[in-house]
Amino acid sequence: MAKAAKRRKSVEIYFVLYLVALVLLMPDRDMGLGNAGADAGQKRIELYPEKIRLECKIERDSGGPINVLSNDTINTIRYSPALSAMRVRATIEDIETGQILSIDDSSSNGAQFASLTAVPERGIITFAWRPPVTTMTSKTFRVTLQVSGIPQGDQTRSTPALGSTQFVLTTVVNDQLPPQIVLLGGGTDTLIMRDTSARQFGEQLSAEFWIEPSRPTIMAAAGREWVTRVSVGGADPSRDLIQLPSVRVVSGQMVDVIRYFEQRTLIIKGKAPLNGTSVVEVTATRTDGKQARATFSVQTVVTATPKIPDAVYAGVEFQIDPLLPSVEAAKAVLRDGDREVAYASNGMLRYKPSNVDTGKVLLFERYIDNQVDYSEKILVRSFPPPVVREIRRGSDVNVKNVVVQFFAAERGSNRPTLKIIDGNAVNLRRLSGFLRPADNQRPTVSWIEVFEVSRKDQERPFTFRVQAFDERGRASAIAAED
Repeated sequence: MAKAAKRRKSVEIYFVLYLVALVLLMPDRDMGLGNAGADAGQKRIELYPEKIRLECKIERDSGGPINVLSNDTINTIRYSPALSAMRVRATIEDIETGQILSIDDSSSNGAQFASLTAVPERGIITFAWRPPVTTMTSKTFRVTLQVSGIPQGDQTRSTPALGSTQFVLTTVVNDQLPPQIVLLGGGTDTLIMRDTSARQFGEQLSAEFWIEPSRPTIMAAAGREWVTRVSVGGADPSRDLIQLPSVRVVSGQMVDVIRYFEQRTLIIKGKAPLNGTSVVEVTATRTDGKQARATFSVQTVVTATPKIPDAVYAGVEFQIDPLLPSVEAAKAVLRDGDREVAYASNGMLRYKPSNVDTGKVLLFERYIDNQVDYSEKILVRSFPPPVVREIRRGSDVNVKNVVVQFFAAERGSNRPTLKIIDGNAVNLRRLSGFLRPADNQRPTVSWIEVFEVSRKDQERPFTFRVQAFDERGRASAIAAED
């Protein structure tokens, strides 16, 4: 019996893969490349992608190197028949945000992320992408490849033949899985493809009217805005629905929501409840009366204000306690413009600015469920000038000590000197053994240096003025001993 069950499971897996391959060959109604009014019986370009899923997988943490575990960046697509006047275009859609990038084989648009190359002599098209490893987050992208051209041997044809196919790009960071649902827009707009890796073998294809949120659970801080995307299958939202799908809270606190269609996807936005979890139900009704329902939950995550240093200096490593909540979809990021310079998914976030970072404004962001929960700007400061903190009596009445506070990344750097401006003082010297931290702050950036001056004329009052200078040439205010 066990062997029979195992054999049946293998058959089901190969049947799913076979159906996916068939879906990839189905053309869209409007390719955006040829004549939109072409008749349904026109010749079709058959496209055969080598892969239906390309994955880039990395491991990283704050202060450590990025470890690329896998990076599948090239897909080869065979096409038939041979073509002349061929045009190739691809749209790359971020499944979660809906952002779309369009590229083609004749321009450099989007070349930093992906590129297309047609090789007519071999009857192939190559798609290459460059995952942004240094700033990468877990994401799923749907690539729709569209081709038009005149079949060779049919040069009298006035309308180009059309063809399309789809495949998936995924990025995975620290084993945090991205959304896996990808809608394939075939000729009937009713098919859905899921990741068919080992963890998803139970998923199958459906040809029925359905709606499905991109995430079953949304996590957000109390009162914060959240957003999700709901895919619609078996209906064109622009013409096949009676009205805009209804959204209601079936469990938990009431959540104010707004909804609208963006292209073929329903966008739902709202605010997280003050506490607990709310279950939201979405109902869509097709013009034939058939309904489709789906639910997702909005879970409130309790957060605290991150602990960020009051001052950050070049050359000094600082740390931020992001106080990440105990959920998987939480992370902290430090950015220098568009560049991510530090990252943490648990524990402390650490970063050491260089001297060239002086004056820059860094941006700290805490994310929950890919939404910014907290952000704060951090100025990288230059060290303050030294300060004459105190002038006090020395070992006898003819000696006084000048206490100078200075600022440096390390104990022995940027040490100050002292200059007598005027007055009844002489024999200025630095006292050894007095160099120490000025306070208990961590990291230590403030230090104490002590200088000794002697009375010059015993018959005159022991008064003078001094000024301290650090190695960078910055000067303290002039201090007077009256």
